[in-house]
Amino acid sequence: MVSYVIPNLANACRILSLVTESDLGLSLTELEQRLAVPRTTAFRILQTLCQEQVLEKHGKRYLVGAQLFKMGLSLLSSQRLQQQALPMLQKLALSTGLSAHLALPHNKGALLVEVCDSPNPLRLAARPGTIADFNCSAAGKLFLAFHHFDQLHSFAAAGLFKQRTSHSLVQPNELTTELQRILARGYASDEMEYHDDVRCLAAPVRNSQGAVVAAVGITGPLALFAGKIHTDLIASVKQTAIDIALSTYRPQLVANSARGQ
Repeated sequence: MVSYVIPNLANACRILSLVTESDLGLSLTELEQRLAVPRTTAFRILQTLCQEQVLEKHGKRYLVGAQLFKMGLSLLSSQRLQQQALPMLQKLALSTGLSAHLALPHNKGALLVEVCDSPNPLRLAARPGTIADFNCSAAGKLFLAFHHFDQLHSFAAAGLFKQRTSHSLVQPNELTTELQRILARGYASDEMEYHDDVRCLAAPVRNSQGAVVAAVGITGPLALFAGKIHTDLIASVKQTAIDIALSTYRPQLVANSARGQ
């Protein structure tokens, strides 16, 4: 049976594990002995990891680098975000009668990480793990507006914009106008652009620095949206996004508010 394991990549992972478990870091000699690999191999892996800022060299010892810290903090932040978001998404789904979801930025669009189905028998929502296209999903357009406004032409050339329905916006000039609207009004919509007869609204979740790190959205068939007051839905989605941001990144403000301070 053919093995698809890359030996030096496996060794790099082992080095990262060993270094992170050591408070004082490890030297090249110590890593060479623990890994039982040639010194030159260990050295080349270490140089690569340092170049990518995953590790740092201090004197003769290698320690955890800034990029690895950043990755770890991002993972913890994403996990906390999902934990805080879930009960609020459930509340949003119940109050609107539409499916609610949380999406994170992805290099190909919006990655759905939490989905709460609509309480109505007539429901429609993608599953967690789905990557919604940048150009024809509400969350995807939101991330385009806040993260990639100046990359529309390169994204189009790379084939990232899909024609899902006759309403899908695929041309950079069309998307420019749409993204300007999103930035001005503070939310994004999908008007039957991803699926026929399906609508979606999404609002940004901001971290403590004000950066957009996620999107809260509601999705449903056109028939369900038709019976709702559009401004009320927008207000509900925006408020949920604010509540999730506060509970995740500024919990002390929430605590103070609950105490009436």
